[in-house]
Amino acid sequence: MSAPFVSRAPGSHQAPASESNGSPFTADERLTLLLEHMAEAFLSLDEKGRVLRCNARAAALLGVEPERLVGQEPWVAAPSLVGRTLHERLSAALETRKAARFLAALPPRTWLEVTVTPVRDELWLLASDITQREEAQALVEQTEKRFRLLGERFQVALDSAQMAVWETNLVTGQVFRSEGHDQLYGFAEPQPTWTHEMFLAALHPEDRPAVKAQVADIFATGVKAYTSTYRVRGLGGGWRWLTSRARVMRDGDGKPLVVRGAMLDITQLKETELALQDAVRVREDFLSLAGHELKTPLTGLSLQLQMLRRLGEEDATTPLLAQRVQVRLNAIERGLRRLGTLGDNLLDVSRIRQGQLDFIFSSGDLSALVAEVVSRIEDDARMAGVELHSFLEPRLVGRFDRLRIEQILVNLLFNALRHGGGRPVEVLLERMPRGARLVVRDEGPGVPEADRERIFARFEQIQGTARAGGLGLGLFIVRQCVEGHRGRVHVEPGPGGRGAAFVVELPL
Repeated sequence: MSAPFVSRAPGSHQAPASESNGSPFTADERLTLLLEHMAEAFLSLDEKGRVLRCNARAAALLGVEPERLVGQEPWVAAPSLVGRTLHERLSAALETRKAARFLAALPPRTWLEVTVTPVRDELWLLASDITQREEAQALVEQTEKRFRLLGERFQVALDSAQMAVWETNLVTGQVFRSEGHDQLYGFAEPQPTWTHEMFLAALHPEDRPAVKAQVADIFATGVKAYTSTYRVRGLGGGWRWLTSRARVMRDGDGKPLVVRGAMLDITQLKETELALQDAVRVREDFLSLAGHELKTPLTGLSLQLQMLRRLGEEDATTPLLAQRVQVRLNAIERGLRRLGTLGDNLLDVSRIRQGQLDFIFSSGDLSALVAEVVSRIEDDARMAGVELHSFLEPRLVGRFDRLRIEQILVNLLFNALRHGGGRPVEVLLERMPRGARLVVRDEGPGVPEADRERIFARFEQIQGTARAGGLGLGLFIVRQCVEGHRGRVHVEPGPGGRGAAFVVELPL
């Protein structure tokens, strides 16, 4: 509106200036025409807030006829305005006579941008319908919120899967990274920038050449996608395995423009893969070793049987109790006993894995049982050229599993005969305040401190003693049987630091 107008007082006959200029419209008619063609709503209020003049747009927004609106307050003509922003702000403007600009809502869903200007004794109100703008803004905000939530959920998914996405603009050199990208490369906090040099520096030295070659192929060939698997330094130290799958975006001439991809931390998968490979290797080594260990006593048994057959062919009347026959029979018995021990260990390993290693406890004399087992192994010791000595405290009575105690002692003795270097082996049994202490000592090279726990694991042996034989199961079985008795077993140096002493403490 270019200039304010002055309303004519009722009954006034003063001729408007426009009439003297020969215009076909009076000033009041021109104003009315202008107001009716405006897109905005217009109201002119007197000092009491009563409507002096309005256009059709204002009446339409308020939902009343223009004739009902003129001469009374807007909120009286349209009661739905009472208590709303428009009512409150107009009342304040009438009282303060100050200009104002604000947003107001009309029922049901109409938004107005309102400008209030005092003009002499009147208050002019100009209102623009901004409903579409507000709805569009609300839609934009709602869309932004939806995308923000989607982004947050996507980031949660990336973090949960230990993934990150990235995009490199080869023209500008700019790199976009999702949250968590820099942490995958061992940085505790996000870096201000990310460069190709930082990426290469983070790689394991052994993996760097292969990755460099793949990057070079982007420019040298028309490769459209590639996958890299490499190691990077982790947050807590050590190396982490990442796999990165990327696509190369090219222009019409095939020039690479953008490379975008996703990374995944596959450390656990790699560790599992390596563990499986190691398990396969251990299984193959074990099967080879088991075949050798089983073949040795079988070969001896076959040889002894051939010699018995030859004795019978030479003299059919040779009595069974003859010395030379008994020697062969004893050798056969030792071989069978050795096979039985190997078979028991193999079966027990399977039972332990299934949690089915059973124990049958009964009262008995531990001293007598140990003496019996030592006596039974004396022939094996003699054949190995080893002196076997025992120092047993008598009448140690308690509850234990007889077969498992035999298994403990037999495995410890065979271990001492195998690793004792042909020197004497001692077995000691003594009473303790809460049970018994069984010790098997040898004078071999001993067990290094670093290996004293490891040798009780399945399939483990002391490094450098492969020629001594064995399946690496005996000590594993010993620990399981001892713990089944609620006891403990460990190895320590022998007297004077020579050899090894395997100590078993058992409650009785």
